[in-house]
Amino acid sequence: MSTPSRDINDLFDDIVLTEEKHARQGYDEGLADGQEQGNEEGYRLGYAQGVKLGEELGRILGQVVAQQQLNHTEKVKRSLEQLRGLIEEFPRTNDPEADIIGAVETIRNTHRRLRALLGTKKSTESSSPNQSSSERKDYSF
Repeated sequence: MSTPSRDINDLFDDIVLTEEKHARQGYDEGLADGQEQGNEEGYRLGYAQGVKLGEELGRILGQVVAQQQLNHTEKVKRSLEQLRGLIEEFPRTNDPEADIIGAVETIRNTHRRLRALLGTKKSTESSSPNQSSSERKDYSF
């Protein structure tokens, strides 16, 4: 039983198309591998950044809760409540519609304003050695 003979032009087309087929297959495999590696790298970067952000927000929330235990003016109390509310409303799931960057900036700005209201600075600053302990400002907030 003989196989039906093919036209020579069909054979040449198959040869040319085989090269294109292998090139397309190589491209698709490379794209899939690249996406897999990129996803893994993105996951690691996102996780590390998320941990840093969580630590920052946790530290701020702890400071707010501690300050809420003290007597303050109504303006400071409102600012403390506002900041606490912003942190508690911060997205805790991967919502593509959530404005994470905007929420973080709002929290940081509100925290700066609160520190200004309280007359405190960052904890890395130290008071001058000439001040007595009763005259020193509380720089812990």
